[in-house]
Amino acid sequence: MLEALKNVLLYGGSFIFVLGMVVFVHEFGHFRAARLCRIAVKSFSIGMGPAVAQARDRHGTTWKLGAIPIGGFVSWVDDTDPSSIGPATEEAQQLSHEEARERGHFRAAPVAARAFVVVAGPLMNFVFAIAAFAAVVLIVGRDMTDRAQLSPRIDGVMANSAAEKGGIRGGDVVVEIQGQPVSVFGDFQRVVAANPERQLNLVVRRDGGLASLTVTPTATETPGPDGRMRRIGLLGIERRTLPEERVIERVGPIGAIGIGAQQTWSIVAMTGAYIGEVFAGRASPEHIAGPAGILNESGRIASRAIDQTDVSPWERLSDLLLSLLQWAAILSVAVGIVNLLPIPILDGGHLLFYAIEAIRGGKPLPPQAHEWALRAGLAVLGGLFLFATWNDIQRFLNPGIG
Repeated sequence: MLEALKNVLLYGGSFIFVLGMVVFVHEFGHFRAARLCRIAVKSFSIGMGPAVAQARDRHGTTWKLGAIPIGGFVSWVDDTDPSSIGPATEEAQQLSHEEARERGHFRAAPVAARAFVVVAGPLMNFVFAIAAFAAVVLIVGRDMTDRAQLSPRIDGVMANSAAEKGGIRGGDVVVEIQGQPVSVFGDFQRVVAANPERQLNLVVRRDGGLASLTVTPTATETPGPDGRMRRIGLLGIERRTLPEERVIERVGPIGAIGIGAQQTWSIVAMTGAYIGEVFAGRASPEHIAGPAGILNESGRIASRAIDQTDVSPWERLSDLLLSLLQWAAILSVAVGIVNLLPIPILDGGHLLFYAIEAIRGGKPLPPQAHEWALRAGLAVLGGLFLFATWNDIQRFLNPGIG
């Protein structure tokens, strides 16, 4: 019972913390850009549903905390719904264009101002990611540890994994694989990865003696640096890096920002390559994750930090916060990329509408065309959500392959 309660708090708490941070950053980008463009903000909400807490600032904006801790929104004074996709309020429709612009109505703002407000959300996600990665590097240093050169010790075995089925235990040290001596962890990894679904003979050192085992790595596909899928073998083991094994390089603020920008761009480039390979039919979309996948990974990250036994409680708390901050940075990049996709409903879809409006000399799309585009966007997003959730379920049903 206590273990179940601990998991609920760890998984649920870390998920809400990370997702709330990413959503706040995104919506704050829209909010600040609107203030700069003198667009009146009606409400700023983190979470959906009825407000459990709210307050109004001196500009008339209501800040809310929603009862459902997923998502968030910024709405304008001329909005009829939180999504800002509906028509303007009846009061706004009765005003002249000049009067509406004077009152800070979003729909009356110049197309360039609206585009800036919309794009500011994803851009703030990228800025946050750079800052978060930089903060982690600045605090703990740059990890230069070559994990491939660590000793071939196995620290953990996933339940129902190929390793568990083959008799591998935590604490085993691999001595030999397929008759070849193993001196470093990278030697072991390379052979396992190159032999999916093939029996491999192992010799491990255990309790002062040697044990012979036979394992069959599970086959899985994973995107490579170019976004293309590779079929590799996995056992479902964990090799933890002990503090004394780490090689840490200290960097200054400027260097940390550079590393943060480099890490952010690396994620953007790899994600872009992967999406391109999926549309080209050369990569599988099975790695697209949904909310359930984010929940699971957030909980796993939190559990790894909390369950450490060789560090003090303060070090565990520090590691927890830094790990979740780094995970939030990764998610922030993903949110920024997804929101820039040219799908109606998303920020990228709004930017597409504004581009069409600019090309048409300031004339927006006819209401009927706009409505059908939004319906199509909702259908696409609904399909993506269901597909991502299906992927999450498949990963839960097939543990031990990652």
